[in-house]
Amino acid sequence: MASSYNRITRREEINELFEQLGQALDRKVQLLLIGGAVLLKLGLKDSSRDIDVVCRNEKDEEALLRSAMSLGFELVGPEKRHARLGVNRLAVKGMQNLDVFAGRISYDFELSETMWQRAIVSITFGDLLVRDASREDILIMKLIANREGDADDCAALMGAGLDFDAVNEEIERQYRKAGDLEQKIWITYIEEGIGRQEEEFSMKVPIADKVSELADDYRGRLNNNN
Repeated sequence: MASSYNRITRREEINELFEQLGQALDRKVQLLLIGGAVLLKLGLKDSSRDIDVVCRNEKDEEALLRSAMSLGFELVGPEKRHARLGVNRLAVKGMQNLDVFAGRISYDFELSETMWQRAIVSITFGDLLVRDASREDILIMKLIANREGDADDCAALMGAGLDFDAVNEEIERQYRKAGDLEQKIWITYIEEGIGRQEEEFSMKVPIADKVSELADDYRGRLNNNN
C-alpha cells in the first residue's frame, strides 16, 4: 500500500496539474475525471493515490500524454492493479500518477454520452476541459475495478446517497449494446464488487439482483457459444 507522503490530499494539487497540462497542450482536449480525485472534492475520501482520467477519444489521449511528457512525466505501462481496466499507459512524475483511459474503461464498457452529460462539474484549464464524473458512474467504475480501497470508496458513495435507477440504466444499456460477448465480462466484475460490498459492509445494494440476472445471462450465453 502506498504510504501517506506520496498520496494526493487536496483537490488544489490536481487543479494545479490540470492548469499546467492545459497550458502545454497543442490542441483542445476533453476528459472525464473519475475515481478518488472526485471523491476528494466531495469530502468522501481523505487522499488518493492516482489521478484517473478518461479522454473522449484516442486523439485526446495522445495530446494529453504529449502535454504530460513536456512537463517531465514518464510514460509507463499499466500495473497489476489495472488488470480489469482499459488503462494502457500511465504518466508518472514524482508523487503524481496520471492514469489515462481513451474512451474504453473496461473491455467494452466505455465512456458513454450519458456519462459525459451526467458529469457534475465542468472546468476549463487553458485548452483542457475537465468534467467530474457523477457519483453514480464512479460507483460503477469502482465496482468493476475492485482494487484495494475501492470497496471503502463504494461504501462512502452509497452512504452519501445515489440514484440507483441511473446506475442500473447505465449498466444495462452498456451490457445490451451490440458487440463481442466476451467483451461483456465486466458485468461479472460488477456482480463480484456488489457481493463484496454486501459481505464486508453488510450493505443491501438495490441493483444486486438485476446485475446478477445480467451476469447469469452473460455466463449462459458464453457457455452456449463454447
